Amino acid sequence: MHSDDIVRLETTNNPQEAYLLRQALEDEGIQCRVVGDYLDAGVGDVPGIRPEVWVHRDDLERARKIVAIHERPPTVPPEANPEPDEEGGADL
Repeated sequence: MHSDDIVRLETTNNPQEAYLLRQALEDEGIQCRVVGDYLDAGVGDVPGIRPEVWVHRDDLERARKIVAIHERPPTVPPEANPEPDEEGGADL
């Protein structure tokens, strides 16, 4: 893997988000690297300094699909939201 074959996949809001994304990618067999995860430690909370996740160019499209899946809000199955009964409350 040559360094010029590495591309930025995503800029995250914080190191925790970057590492969660890294774990999701690695679970799918995609090697990646978090860059800039602790840059703010030396300069404080400066806007514009955010962690990035980088992947090999060949994995970029598949990695984008994984990011899209993880950015979707979770769906709640219908049985988790019971219909209200006639009196306005939910059956328990």
